[in-house]
Amino acid sequence: MKLPNKPTKLGSAAFVLLLPALVVLAVLSIPYTMVTTAVSDRRERKFRNSMRTAGRTMDWASFMREINSGRGTLIVERFSFKGPVRMWWTEENVYEACPYPAVHGLRMASDAKVETVRDWCHKRYTSDTGGAFIVDGNREQWRSIRGNSPLRFRDGIRYIEVPPRRRLSKLS
Repeated sequence: MKLPNKPTKLGSAAFVLLLPALVVLAVLSIPYTMVTTAVSDRRERKFRNSMRTAGRTMDWASFMREINSGRGTLIVERFSFKGPVRMWWTEENVYEACPYPAVHGLRMASDAKVETVRDWCHKRYTSDTGGAFIVDGNREQWRSIRGNSPLRFRDGIRYIEVPPRRRLSKLS
């Protein structure tokens, strides 16, 4: 059976009817994106302020001193490729301290046992009662320690990327 080369009248009519709807959706996506970004940014500022109040932040200079001396581990919580991304530092070597096999983020995200490692890491380091410090650095500072690809850091920096804990409620 040979397919027709010309568009059918029904296909052309559907396109003409759908085009205005697509244009409206495209126009509405701009304010929607702006609002969701503003809400996400506000939530992150509120979170960072709560960590600052709790004494759980680390300035960039202190972080660089620790990392350059080979101490501690950078814990990367990436909520999505677009963000937010939370960078934590702990004085422990997470790979040695973790009682479970730990691998980096993207491989970890596909591992069925990720829930156990993620929950352990959250409880021990990144929860309200955890021991890690959120690192206060701007984009340029973070770029200065980036490795050969955007999702890696330069040699000599011990880091682990873990998926963030799933939100169980608005308070967690």
